[in-house]
This record gives sequence, structure tokens and C-alpha cells, in this order.
Amino acid sequence: MARQDGLDVVPGLDSVESRISEGKLAGIDLNLLVVLEALLQCRNVTHAARKLGQTQPAVSRALAKLRELLRDDLLVRSSTGLKLTSRGEQLLQTVPATLAQVREVISSRQVDRGIRLSINASFTPALLPYLLQSSARENAPFKINTHKDANEGVAQLRAHAVDYLLGTVFADEHDLESEIIFTEEFITLVSFERHQFGGVRPSEHAFLDLTHIHLVDNGVEAFPQVVDTLMTYGRQRVRLFEVKDILSAALMVSEGTLALTVPRSTAGWLMRTLRLSALLPPMAIPPNQVSMYWLAGMSDMARRRVIADIGAVARMVVAQDQGHVRALRAISERE
Repeated sequence: MARQDGLDVVPGLDSVESRISEGKLAGIDLNLLVVLEALLQCRNVTHAARKLGQTQPAVSRALAKLRELLRDDLLVRSSTGLKLTSRGEQLLQTVPATLAQVREVISSRQVDRGIRLSINASFTPALLPYLLQSSARENAPFKINTHKDANEGVAQLRAHAVDYLLGTVFADEHDLESEIIFTEEFITLVSFERHQFGGVRPSEHAFLDLTHIHLVDNGVEAFPQVVDTLMTYGRQRVRLFEVKDILSAALMVSEGTLALTVPRSTAGWLMRTLRLSALLPPMAIPPNQVSMYWLAGMSDMARRRVIADIGAVARMVVAQDQGHVRALRAISERE
């Protein structure tokens, strides 16, 4: 890497646009280059915003600034949609490589930042105490975020706010790699005081007659396979009771006649906290699959150990929480 006036200079940075002189560089938000890269690659404002974990209006404003800065439209409408201008095609050949060099410089100076993990909020109460004591953090700091849904977790990954995501991503994300940590079945929770069939498998009619909670926040479903199964058996979506977060839902179940269907380990820690009974759904619900995710092509020599350590802790905690509703397994096996 060359040096100029005592400062590191990333080779190729001047190829982004020769009009940006050294005198003007201090007044430019270099985060615009990250937006520029996404726009050049996606050729679509909406897709670029999704990739960056930003809103569409924010990316549109950034595009306007880039057009003014580079004195070029970059993206123009055509009969087949948006296409790059000739300047945009030139930048597409240089910007990704330039930013790769910048990221390498930054990452090389942050080798001690430690492990950064985002956990699905439904697992956090059970996992957090054990993860903070695990061997995964023996030689490095351990920073843990949470995400309410897959979209929020993936946005953290793409924004490089975290290195790993522990949870479930339902869409096929081409820029992510993953490894399955554990798979578990679903259990339905009802009030301990209001229902008499906790611990057994109710009839299909009795189960569908319950008022089921639909965990959904801003249109994003926590467990879409549960809703899909209920609808397959004739339960209308409009008859489901929508609640945003799992703790509020569990509190409502404990005090009323609602039913909440969640993964078995989640049911375990909720039953330790509230007076709830568990029952086995009478129909087959596709199991919940929890994985570790990271950005494709991520260079990390210690990744295998991190995944192994976090995975071991997660499986241990899940096994403990599942033990609180393990009696259900014996009942189902006798049927």
C-alpha cells in the first residue's frame, strides 16, 4: 500500500471518479461508495435498499447525491427497466474492487473486535446467560445483538453490524452461507387455569376451535409454517389473533383462552416463567430449523470453532428447555 503525506492510500481509489480531488474528499460521505456499489450491482433502488438493510427513500436520496457528485445519472430508465449509463458500466468494473480493498484495510485494523452475534429474540432469554460463559468468548470479546425477525437479522449481517446470525431465514438469500444447528417440533401453549387438556393431544376439531395467536410484526411472521398448517386445515387467517412479540403473546395466553404454538424449546422457558400447559398439535407442522448464518465469502480462520462452540451451547440449552415439556413425547408415543 502506498503512502502519501503520512497517510495510507488505497490503490485504485482515484479510479472511482477523477473529479473527486484530495481537497474535496474530506467533505464527502464515503458511505456513499457502499450505496454506489449496491446500486451498480443491483441496478434497482429497491433491491439495493434490501441488500443494504436501508429504506428505499434513503437509497434514493443517496443516488441523488451520487448523481450530483459524479455528474452522471448512473441509472436510467429503458424499455426493459433501469440500466447503467456508460459511466456506470465503467464504475461497475472499479468500485467493487476498490471497496474490497477498503474493507480489507478496515478489517485488518479490527482484529480484536471479537465475536459479533445476533440471536432471534425468542431464543435470547434462554441462550444469553450460557453464551456469555461459553468457550466461544475465551480469547475475544463477545457482542450479542437480537433481531425480532429474519429480515432484521439479515440486515444486521449485510450492514456488517454482526458477523453471525442465529435463527431461521425462510427466504433463499444468495449472499449468505449457513449451517444447521438444531431442528425441533412445535408445541401449543394454553392457560394452565383455563384448559383441562394440557399434556395430551386434543382432537383436530378441539384444536382448531381454539383461538390461535398469530405472531406477526409489520407483516413479518415469526413462524409462518404454523399459520400455513392452520390454513391448510381450514382455519381462516382473519380468525387468528395477531400479536407482535412472543412474551406479550405468552402473557395473554396465561390469563385467557388463547393458544400459542411455538418451538418446543421456546415453550420450555415460557413454561418456567408463566403458568402454562403444553399440548401436542394433532396435525403435522413442519419443524423449526435453526441455523447459523454468515455472509458468503467471509474470510475467518476461526469460524469453524465459533460455529462449533455456539452450536454446542445452543443445543445444550435447547435440550434443557425441551426437558420441561418432555412428558409430551412419552404421551405421544403411547398413542
